[in-house]
Amino acid sequence: MVGTILVTGATGTVGGEVVKQLSSTGQTVRASVRSTSRVTSNDKLKDVELVEMDYNRPETLVTAFKGVDKLFLLTPASPKAAELAGNLVKEAKKNGIKHIVKQSIMGADSELDVAHLRLHRRRRRY
Repeated sequence: MVGTILVTGATGTVGGEVVKQLSSTGQTVRASVRSTSRVTSNDKLKDVELVEMDYNRPETLVTAFKGVDKLFLLTPASPKAAELAGNLVKEAKKNGIKHIVKQSIMGADSELDVAHLRLHRRRRRY
């Protein structure tokens, strides 16, 4: 496999498992974390490059995306989730990333008026 995959949300349950599975295949993985100093002995993140990235600090996105070919996009549950995801996609495009996998939830297209579903629905439109 060629290239580097950036995994956002790498310290969480889903992101951590994505890192673990990708790195077990020999894929080059860069795991984004809020602070490298706060990452302790996390087995899922061993043997992968860590990069500090804060969704609210655009300058960290530039560093995180440098040399990346693909993106696994997992944004935090936040009222600003659509804006944050949009910022990541925009920066990914600026850096030539053409392959993005975005974590969503089942039922995001549902017409139910549930806050969490609305957040995922909004994030899907870039």
